[in-house]
Formats: sequence, structure tokens, C-alpha cells
Amino acid sequence: MKPIKYLFASALLMGFSTAALAQDGTAADIDAVKNLIKSKPADLSKQMNNFYKKNKKNAENLVAFGQAFLEVQDTTNAAVAAQKALDATKSKYAPAYMLLGDIAVLGDNGGKAAQNYEMAILNDPNLVDAYRKYATIYRKIDPEGAVAKLEELRKVRPDYPVDGLIGHISYISQRYSTAMDAFSRIPANQMRKSDYIEYGFCCYLAKQYEKGLEVVSAGLQKEPNDATLNRLAMYCSTETGKFDQAIGYADAMFNKLPKDSVKLSELDYLNYGNALAGNKQFEEAVKQYQEGLKFELEDKSGHADTYAALSDAYKSMEDYPNAMEAYKSFLDVKKDVSANDYAGLGTLAMRYARSLAPDEKNPELTDAQKAEQKAQQIEAFKQADQIYADLAEKFPTVKAYALFQRGMVNSNIDEDMTQGLAKPYFEEVIGILTQEEELDAQGKRYLETSYRYLMSYSYQVMKDNKAAIEYAQKILEIKPDDEGIKQVVETLSKSLK
Repeated sequence: MKPIKYLFASALLMGFSTAALAQDGTAADIDAVKNLIKSKPADLSKQMNNFYKKNKKNAENLVAFGQAFLEVQDTTNAAVAAQKALDATKSKYAPAYMLLGDIAVLGDNGGKAAQNYEMAILNDPNLVDAYRKYATIYRKIDPEGAVAKLEELRKVRPDYPVDGLIGHISYISQRYSTAMDAFSRIPANQMRKSDYIEYGFCCYLAKQYEKGLEVVSAGLQKEPNDATLNRLAMYCSTETGKFDQAIGYADAMFNKLPKDSVKLSELDYLNYGNALAGNKQFEEAVKQYQEGLKFELEDKSGHADTYAALSDAYKSMEDYPNAMEAYKSFLDVKKDVSANDYAGLGTLAMRYARSLAPDEKNPELTDAQKAEQKAQQIEAFKQADQIYADLAEKFPTVKAYALFQRGMVNSNIDEDMTQGLAKPYFEEVIGILTQEEELDAQGKRYLETSYRYLMSYSYQVMKDNKAAIEYAQKILEIKPDDEGIKQVVETLSKSLK
């Protein structure tokens, strides 16, 4: 854990316990030491000895000296001052242990910091800051132990808003369920803006979108111009299908809130686009996705979800060429592309090819125009065929699926089966699937379709009724109640006799 994270998390509360101690020196000594530190004299240690002697019984001043050194990251002198404060109090001064804990934090020593905060608690059980700092740095080592320490604080300070601290610590520890439980216990009139934000994020990240919307809506009643609450409201509204509502929150974020209060991200544009797409405003959605893709990212995989959404928007508009281009970009940037991801490109290619079918009933189209459209469609099917060929090569475990799709593609290219283009692919599918010990419903469907093609090809093209009957009987093994195939077998059997 980086020191700056410790210090930032500890910056909210900086109070010290003020035990009644015999003191020497004066408050003016603190200002004098601060000025001395700023001046950086060559004999700093010598001059400090005078202040230490003058304040040898004033633990409060000694800790203040240490804090002044810590502010300029002089941990060596800060530790000296802290130890002198402990010497002055027989090692029983909680603020000195707090200072030593902060020094350990700056040195990135979380274990030592926790030990010192624990000592501070032992010497002053009411020192809220010690519990909070302990829990903050201990959360990565033992999140449950960090929460347990805050529960100890509840016992000694029942008036203190412990649930807010537990919620915060659990939130930054990514223990969202624990965080939500804690936040839910905070009375509504005690909820702060940060509580609403972290509670809302927990719900969003835990995919409890309805609850998240409820939380941030309550927060917006108190803080209507908060960008983060509007952002979360947009996200949760989109996820729950409240697209009109989501667009309203997006409008506030993008157009109404002061520009300097809103730092937009690609995720904001993605959610805005999703809300518009959900509302069937696909052209506007495309614009938002394209704006989101303008963000420069070191890790290009961060664009994957936006490219996928952009492809879906184009698909909804039946703009398949652009849908395919966006999907190719998705595949280019996505980490660990799966077979299912790659197969999605084939599905788009098939949709595109089918969309190019000539309108045979259109009297305004000439035969030449229809022939041209058919040629374009065949080229599109060939493109799909190559995608599935690549799929089989890239992902051998789904070879049967890829071959089946190639069979379907080629049956569309060779509609009358005279060229038998689909035949070798369906035969390979059968060869693979019949070696499987058990097939699921999809495997059975692929096998049945393959047999049907070969049955028809044998009968119509090869005029081989015997082979057609054999394929028909294979179908009946999969679907024994198929009356149509039973009739085929009976009819062809009579023709053989």
C-alpha cells in the first residue's frame, strides 16, 4: 500500500487526546520550531536540543514538534520528537503513538503503523482517530479485523457514527455486501454526501441496481447538483431499463451542471449511449459511443465495451457493414477473446448476407439488377464462410460448430445443391459429433440438420434413394417421432422395390 493512500485516508480527523500533564515550555515554542524547520539551518539538531530541554515535560509540545517535522517528511526528527514525548509520559501518551503510526505510514510500513495505532488505543480508548487509521491501513491485511476494530469503537463511543466508517472501509476494501449492510444502518438524517456516493457505488458494483437508484435518488434530494450522484443515477437507471429517466440524468451531467464540476469519462458516454439505444434513439447513441472512443487509453482493452455497444447500435439500425467494422475493433482490443466473441462476427456477417437478398417481387428491379444483388449477397456469404473457417482454426474446441456454420453458409450460396458446396462440411460435422459419447440438444440439432442436407442432396442431386433412406433413418434415431421423415423412408423404400 502506498504511503500517500494511508495519509490521504487519515486526513479527515487530526485531533489529539489532551491528557492532563505537567508541562513546561509555551505555545510559542511550537511556532518557533516550525519557523526553524522552514529556515533549514545547518545546526538544526543543536538548536532543537534547546527546545527539547525547555519542553522535556511538555508531551503536547513535543508531539507538535514531531508533526512539524512530519509535514516536511523528515521522519527521523519526527520520530525523535515522538520518543521524547513518550519518555516524558512513561510511554503512556496516545498522541505520540499516533505520530509514530503516521511516520510508519510515510515509510510504507503498515504493520508498524497498526502496532502504534493499537498502542494509542490502549492508552486512550476514546481516541476515534486511532481506530479509524488502524482500520484504514489494516483493511488489506485483514478486512474483517479492520471492521472488528471499528466495532470496538462503537462500544466505547456509541455516539460516534461508526457505521459510516465501517461502510467506507468495506467499500474501499471491495467488500460491498458488508459496506451496504453498514450504510443501511445509518439514519437518513445522518447520511452524508460521501455515504450516499459510496453506498450507491456498492449497489452498482454488486449489480443491485434498483437499490442503488433508490440510494442515489435520496442523495440527489439533498445534493441535486452533485455530478457523481447524477452519474450513478444514470448508470442504475440504464441498467434497470428506465431509459427516459437515465437520459434525464445524463442531460444534467452533460449539459446542465457546471463544467468544472463534471469530469466525463468513456464510461459516462457508454452509459449515455446505452440509455439512448434502449430508448430506440440509435443514431444519437452512436454519437455518444463515438465520443467515448475519443478518450486516449494506455490499455486499449478499455474501449472493448464501447466498441461492442457501437456494433449493437449499428446492428439495430441494420447498418451491418459498420456493425461489422465496430465489432472487428472490439475483437482487436478485447483481452482474451473467446470463441463465442469471435463467433459473433460470423453472426453479423450472416445477417448482412441475408439482408442483401434480391427482392424478387419488386417489379421495378430488372433481371440484371437482381443478378447484381445476388452476386453481392454471395460475396457476403463467402465473407461469412471465411470468418467461420478462421474460427475453426483459432478455436479447435468449437470446430464442429464452425463447420456446421460453414455448411449453412454454403447451402445459402448453393441453394439448389447442384454444386454440393455444403456437403463436405456437413459430413465433417457428422464425423465429429458421432464420436461424442453424449450430445446436448444443440449437438443433436447440428447432427439432424447435417443428415437432412445429405438426405436431400442424395435424393435430389445424386438420385441415390438408398443413401437418402440411410440418412433419413439416422434422423429417426434422433427424432423417432418425426412423421415427415417416416413418410420419406416409406416412400423411398417403395421406390427401391
